[in-house]
Amino acid sequence: MTSHSVDVLVIGGGIHGAAVARDAVGRGLKVMLAEKGDYACATSSSSSKLIHGGLRYLERLELGLVRESLVERAELLKTAPHLVAPLTFLLPIYHWQRRQALVLRAGLALYDALSFGDGLPASGRLDDDDIAQLPRLRQEGLTSVLQYCDCTADDARLTLAVLLDARARGADILNRRAVTAITALANFYAIELDERGQRRRVEARFIVNAAGPWVAGIDAMTEVAPPARALRLVRGSHIVLPMPEPVQRDAYTLQDDAERVVFVIPWLNERFLMVGTTDVPHQGDPGEARCSAEERAYLLTAYNRYFAQAGGPATEDDIVFTWSGVRALHNDAGAKPSRISRSPALSSVANGTGGFVSLYGGKLTTHRALAEEVLEALHRLGAEMAAPWTRDVPLYGGTLSRPELLACAEQGPRTIPLATRHRWALTYGDKIETLFERLAADPGSAEEIAPGVTRAELDHATDAEDAMTAEDFLLRRTKLHLMLDEGGRDAVKRRFAVGA
Repeated sequence: MTSHSVDVLVIGGGIHGAAVARDAVGRGLKVMLAEKGDYACATSSSSSKLIHGGLRYLERLELGLVRESLVERAELLKTAPHLVAPLTFLLPIYHWQRRQALVLRAGLALYDALSFGDGLPASGRLDDDDIAQLPRLRQEGLTSVLQYCDCTADDARLTLAVLLDARARGADILNRRAVTAITALANFYAIELDERGQRRRVEARFIVNAAGPWVAGIDAMTEVAPPARALRLVRGSHIVLPMPEPVQRDAYTLQDDAERVVFVIPWLNERFLMVGTTDVPHQGDPGEARCSAEERAYLLTAYNRYFAQAGGPATEDDIVFTWSGVRALHNDAGAKPSRISRSPALSSVANGTGGFVSLYGGKLTTHRALAEEVLEALHRLGAEMAAPWTRDVPLYGGTLSRPELLACAEQGPRTIPLATRHRWALTYGDKIETLFERLAADPGSAEEIAPGVTRAELDHATDAEDAMTAEDFLLRRTKLHLMLDEGGRDAVKRRFAVGA
């Protein structure tokens, strides 16, 4: 069993673990990150794919959370322009809804004020002619349609961009590296790892537990762990429908009778509609979370209540894909799952001159700010480090604007179809040049393994991004699982079976 020493061991390769590792290594700490599965293989790839302030949090007067989220939204538009993009959201108002237009317009005005200076369009109201042209939206009982701007993102790629930035700065980042035991010793912890089948021992002065819904299990591995917080595991599920004709280009924020909201978002070049999310208590292994029949029915009902399709209501047979993620929220006793705050919470404990910090809650949008809070907690425990540095610093692949990236794709090798080059630009960002360099060095790597999937891209996924299975590549490094037919998916699986 080999041994290694680090300042900080981060447990969990989701968005928050990634952000902590990046911030810590950039402050001069020696960092290792352990992820037992693939990067972003759970909650961080199972979100609503939104970078947003959280309009619904205004109703609960969580103004600090909304303001912080809107500041971070503006930050991500600058630092990850290939992965984060603005999108117009429409908010239809019907006479049967509790929240009527006057209240919602006031909320949107406050949302605008809290996001002042970010360059995104202000909220407003559609005129009657525009409302009449909205495809499929039911008109009976419709009193108004409001509009506002938020952002969408590729959550798994965003997590990967943070991780790869941390690695580029010197952090030891690896997937399929599981923590199997933690022993508290004087001033540090001894950790046993199963690293892709190899046993390894690591000594870390500090541990950061960013294991999401597995946070309690990691804490339980040692007697010197932070005080436990009450924990609620809440599952959020989504369904994916084919895009009807005519194409819906704007997203919708829908209200239901329980005062929740459901988003309907055009996805993957407007080929699909993403509908979600639910908020239900989760029992069992978070890694086995699935969209239940009840959740599918709830989301279909919400969709069909607002939209009328020529071929009849959307049904179970129309669902082409689902996903579910489990959020680890610090408990708000008695609150409905949808009403539990998404504000993060930290718990920490000193171990001599070392210590242990555990994370609860948090949002995809505010991962950078939460990492700063974690580093401050480590500083209070005795970690010596440089000052905060991550604000306005581009993520891995994020140095070029979208127009610049698309121009780069236009100038790329003609052996690769333009549509594929465009996809690469908005997947890999400025690292598209790495793919072009591969093609220049090995022209044969332009060979397509499946439609739009070249050997060069698969080699990049395995060599630079640690993809080890077809699922890693099809679901998290890309979203090609939905874009390819069964034959294309099988071709990728065969490639990984023999070694990509």
